Order: sequence, then C-alpha cells, then structure tokens
Amino acid sequence: MPRSYWDTIDAWQEVEFVEGFVLTEVEDPEQLFRFYAEVNVNNSRLWELFTDLAAMLPSVCACIFCPYEDEVTHGEYQDKALVLGKLASLQKELVQDCFLEFGLIYEDEKTLMEAYVAESKFVKVWGVDRQHFEQIMQQHRIPAFEEMRFVDEFPKVVVPLTKLDAEARPTEEVIALLEKAFAPNQC
Repeated sequence: MPRSYWDTIDAWQEVEFVEGFVLTEVEDPEQLFRFYAEVNVNNSRLWELFTDLAAMLPSVCACIFCPYEDEVTHGEYQDKALVLGKLASLQKELVQDCFLEFGLIYEDEKTLMEAYVAESKFVKVWGVDRQHFEQIMQQHRIPAFEEMRFVDEFPKVVVPLTKLDAEARPTEEVIALLEKAFAPNQC
C-alpha cells in the first residue's frame, strides 16, 4: 500500500461508524431543493429506510441507477408503488452490492426530490420538506449529528457480491434488469 494512504488507514481505525444523519439546509432560491442530507444506517435496515424515504416523493417518480463510478441511468417516470415493487425483487443485490447505486427521483421546474443509495450503502437525500424527513429519521431512531464520517471517505476494497453470496445475481444482470424495467428505450 502506498505510504500516502497510511494516515488515512490510521484514521479509519479510529473512526466508529454509527447510525445517524447530517443535514444541510439550502437557502439559495435558485436551487430546487431546500435541504440535503446524508444518512448512515445499518445495512440490515437500509431497505426499510429507503422505502420510507420514498414516501417523501410524489406518487409518480423515476428510478435512477448505475454501476459504481459510471453514468447514472434515469428511468422513465412511473407509478411509485410499481417502481418500488420492481426494486423489491432486487432488494438483496441493491442493498448489498457495492458496485450498484440506485434511487428514486422527482424533478420538475420548481422541485427536486431524491433518495439515493450510494455504492458505500449510505443514503443521500435532496428534499423540500425537512419536517417530513426528520419525522422519518425519528421513526427509525436515527439521530442527527453536526458532522459524521462516512465510509466513502476512506480507501476501500470492493469485491463482487457473488464472491460473498453464491446465490446473489451478478451486478451486470441486475443492471440489465433495471434497464429493462425502467429504461427500456435505452437498452
């Protein structure tokens, strides 16, 4: 390992990752969202949190997804319940495969709302109703912090989920299923 990473590795060993969120208010009227938050949650609770955060979006939204460090595919706007149903069939891979990022988005000329699960499996939220977001955090007993450390700040090694779980679908297969379900015209 290069010496330049040693300080970062030392810092990693001193960090205790906890459930929590950091929220930043956005007062710029040019922005289409009023707050941005990053949420760290235990992976066993990630899917439940994600589906509850989906309640912040309108009944019609789009799925967005991509392989890690690739261009995001923006699906077609569909009924949110149908989108969540399709995503549920891929739940294991979506919440455990660190080569996959995914989320839900709604955007129009005045509003941007998004719940996005990054490759490191923490959630990024852009929203307009801070009170609703904080209610969801309270419901899940996820505390607010002024600042937090997230795993993507540190060097990491990512292995395919199929090496850890022989029954998991390969990343490429999941992406193909997402493209077929949400962006059939881009396939």
